[in-house]
Amino acid sequence: MFNAHHEYRCLISAVLLPVNPPGTLHCILHKYMLNRCLLNRCLLNRCKTALPRIDLFATNNALAAIAIILLSLPIAAHACSRIDNSPTPVVVVPVKFKGNTPEKTYSFQLLQMLLEKTIDKFGPCSAKLLDKDLPRRRIENHLQNNRYVNAIHLTATQERDKLFLPVKIPTDKGLMGMRLSFIRQGDQELFSRVKNLNQLRSLAAGQSAYWQDVAIMRDAGLKVKTHFSTEPLPSMLAHQRFDYLPRGSMQLFTELKIYAHLPIAVEKSFAILYPSFSAFYVNKHNIALAQRLEYGLKVAFEDGSFDEFFYSHPETATALNHLQLKKRRYFKICNPYAPPWTPTHIDKYWMSPWPKHLQNSHCLAKGAY
Repeated sequence: MFNAHHEYRCLISAVLLPVNPPGTLHCILHKYMLNRCLLNRCLLNRCKTALPRIDLFATNNALAAIAIILLSLPIAAHACSRIDNSPTPVVVVPVKFKGNTPEKTYSFQLLQMLLEKTIDKFGPCSAKLLDKDLPRRRIENHLQNNRYVNAIHLTATQERDKLFLPVKIPTDKGLMGMRLSFIRQGDQELFSRVKNLNQLRSLAAGQSAYWQDVAIMRDAGLKVKTHFSTEPLPSMLAHQRFDYLPRGSMQLFTELKIYAHLPIAVEKSFAILYPSFSAFYVNKHNIALAQRLEYGLKVAFEDGSFDEFFYSHPETATALNHLQLKKRRYFKICNPYAPPWTPTHIDKYWMSPWPKHLQNSHCLAKGAY
């Protein structure tokens, strides 16, 4: 039977020596907190290095204090995890959209491609969908706590950078930042005469007061009228409360079906562009996974497979077909609220390159306009 001294020595081994084999620290902490008998099992099964007799700690209170300190330290994460005795490590991600085939979504298939491209450098790993249907906020909370999910595909923001570790390459070539607009039926000629950003500033846009787009557009000198709820905006447009309603290019055509009873239409001549994009986020301490995904994206951009995937996947191909971008004028504006690392200076990451005065190094400074 093990005495207190053996327990102390087991714990001190974890403090003073590298965690080897992996899991020793987890073993000690959890088994101590649950049951001291289990801690003795940890000594038998995990702690392989014997230390000279150490009499620094003489009470159980001291042992508890060390456990609390260790629990406050970040625990190393790994690029891929083994779950359910699976032969291949996995990266678990939540379902992006509910449907019959969530494994065919853009973000999930992109993740699969990146993991396959990095096998030679990082080893085998496969993507796996979370088998729980949870709200996004709860999923983000689980990612913060390194539970259930290993990565999430989200719009990149400065706020999310504070919570998670970003993979610093856009995954949608900036498609999310392409804003088309609803207008009133019969107003197309009015907008067709708008040839530049200054002329657009004479018209009023409608937006939800909670959307970050409001601050971005106002910083560009555009007029914006807001409402605290999103639902009334199309009706407000129809009743001439404002002149146009910019929406995400991948949302607009779906929403048009919802508002088919209103006298509104999709504007055909221009698009508002600013650096807004999707990216993968991982737990703050999972540096290995962030490095793996960033490496995979760089390889995919270099060998051309990213563009091939982007332009052929049903989600993006359908959106691009609806957008008819070659027929539109682009009104590009700054996004001072984009993450500081946003790579606007690397043209291949974007569908439409950013001129120097609209790149992050300039837009993050006041007075861009």
